[in-house]
Amino acid sequence: MKFPSLRAGQFAVVQAEIETGIILTSDGLNRHLGVGEMFRVFDSLNSALEFARSVVHIRPRVECGIYDSGQNQIHRVTAHP
Repeated sequence: MKFPSLRAGQFAVVQAEIETGIILTSDGLNRHLGVGEMFRVFDSLNSALEFARSVVHIRPRVECGIYDSGQNQIHRVTAHP
């Protein structure tokens, strides 16, 4: 998994199927098969959280991981916390 280059204060969101753990493309529409982007980058934690919450609200079988610029997962967002 190639992590994006983030500046301090930026956050990356990755989507995955809860049941399988399979990573999805950055648009969340397909399984990531090694081609294309898998992360969406945001300039604030608030924006990343809003996006992740909207994804799991619409697609409750998907979870979102939010990573900081140090590649640390700082949040995991699911429809059923």
